[in-house]
Amino acid sequence: MTTLLFHAHSGVRYLVLLAALAALLYMAWGWAARRPWGKPARIVMAVFVGLLDLQVLLGVLLAASGVFYPRLMGHITMMVLALVFAHGLSVAARRAADDRRRHALALAGVVLSLVLVVGGIMAIGRSPFGTSGMPTTDRTPSTVQP
Repeated sequence: MTTLLFHAHSGVRYLVLLAALAALLYMAWGWAARRPWGKPARIVMAVFVGLLDLQVLLGVLLAASGVFYPRLMGHITMMVLALVFAHGLSVAARRAADDRRRHALALAGVVLSLVLVVGGIMAIGRSPFGTSGMPTTDRTPSTVQP
């Protein structure tokens, strides 16, 4: 079960990054072109935030299944903050009165979340686009990660 969770968490990362790129481009275009805020903007943000929710849920389940090491605290902190910014600025964008402000708030949410996601991935010594094996939970001195 732990291996399945690890591979799902690792794979969904690419979907989150792809959805972030799509949302980033759509919101930047909407802001720059002064496009009206409509259903496509809501869908793009919902997909991004929903995938980020799924990724955090998979991460929590993975940590609860016993995969935990000290460097993971920075990763968890940054990912939860990314989720908070994504949700908060998505809600603020939906409530804004002006369409250009809606796009700007959504764009800020995507950018801040993306920066935190990349930082969170790097906090555990990985690349956002690289692959690696499942971390060990063995606590012997030779395998404990710094």
